Parts: sequence; C-alpha cells; structure tokens
Amino acid sequence: MKKIRNAFTLAEVLITLGIIGVVAAMTMPSLIQKQKEKEYAAKLKKFSSVISQAINMAISQEGQIQDWGLTQYISSDGMSDEELAEANTSKDKFFEIIGKYLKVVEYCSYDSTCEKWDRHSLDGTLYASFSKRMVLADGTMILGVTILSPTCEEKHGTSEVLQNVCGEFFVDVNGKKRPNTIGKDVFIFYYTKYGVIPVGTKEETDKSFEALCNRKTSNINNGYGCAAWVIYNENMDYLHCDDLSWDGKTRCK
Repeated sequence: MKKIRNAFTLAEVLITLGIIGVVAAMTMPSLIQKQKEKEYAAKLKKFSSVISQAINMAISQEGQIQDWGLTQYISSDGMSDEELAEANTSKDKFFEIIGKYLKVVEYCSYDSTCEKWDRHSLDGTLYASFSKRMVLADGTMILGVTILSPTCEEKHGTSEVLQNVCGEFFVDVNGKKRPNTIGKDVFIFYYTKYGVIPVGTKEETDKSFEALCNRKTSNINNGYGCAAWVIYNENMDYLHCDDLSWDGKTRCK
C-alpha cells in the first residue's frame, strides 16, 4: 500500500508541475509585455522632459517660434515642387534650431533619401511609412514634423497652450525596433507658443484620448491620443481594457 501511495504522490507531483509549467508559459508573454510597456513609458517620460527643455531653451535663445520664419506644412498633397521645397527647407530649419539644444547623433534632411519603414495605427492598420530624421544619443528618434501654423494659432483644445499650437512631431522611443505602432512605441507631441505638450490631454478636443487611444477603434489615426496618458498616468493599460478615462479609471485594475 505504501508503494502504491508513493506512486500516486509522484504522479500528483508530476501533474502539478505540468500545470505550473503551463501557467508559467501562459503568463511569461504577459510579463514580458508589461515590462516592455514600463520601458516605453519611462523612455517617453524622459523624452518629454528632454524635448521640453530643448524647445524652451530654443525659444529663450532664438526667439518665439512664430518668429522662426517657418512655412506651413500639413501635407504635400496639392503642393507644387517649389512649395514643397520651401516647406522642406522650413522643416529642416525647425530641426536645425531645436537640434542645438539636443544630443543629436544623426540627422537626415528633407532633401535626402532617408531610411523608411512601415508604421501602424493602434488597431493594427498599416498607416504609412516612418522616415528617420533626428536620432538622439539614447537611440530615440524624432521621425518628422508638421508645421500646422507658423504663427502658432492652431486650436486643438480648451487650454491656453492648446489654443496656440504651432505644429506636431512624432517620436519613436525605441528607434527602428518593432512594434513601430502609434500608441505603443510611437507617440505625438505638439510644439506650441508656450512649449511642448503631449497629444491627448484632458483638454484636447482634436485628438482626444477617448477617441484616438482605443484598441477597438477603427481609425487610421488611432493611437494619436495616447502620449499624454502614458506620461501623466505612467501606464499603457489602454492596451488591455477599454473603460479608462481622464475622469474615471486610470488603470485596468
């Protein structure tokens, strides 16, 4: 009887170990994903601080952004070759000015053939391609800039800062590495008359968190509204639940 009982005990142990192994295999990807999210959030917060200091220093030393002589650029659609060349010169000028106050290791100008790779929106839609523009010392990449209003009068929200938007730029916190997805490792900031602000704050009316940071929303711009959430709430829980809001839950659990 004792030998039989020992045999059953061994079988039970093996079964238990098997169950533990299955559970571990199931939870390991989740743990890795969570660690990645923490890593991206930390890098985004660091970049936010660095770029804010750079823009503020540039304004202090170079004058107000509306006096930098920038040319409006939203899209190349409908632009003549001359207009596009002027816009590209203007975007290079923006990077040249802020680059003085950043640790830049590489820059690809708009009149060059820059390295490109696919990018996706938060819901997985293939959006377009990223172009490497400015690479910082820690590997962070600023991918491109849009000049929405050379006079910094674009309105994107109810706060004074969002009433004076000059333009926006994309940042990839882990460079060319995947997932290359807006709202995961790629985020958007506004540069304004009063400095830099991440897109998607509570006061945002154009690219709100609720509308454009929702994994189930089918929208080519989905992910645009995530940057502020990551910086201020220090999580990316919007990837795991759909009932978060600035006035309600800020974590899934």
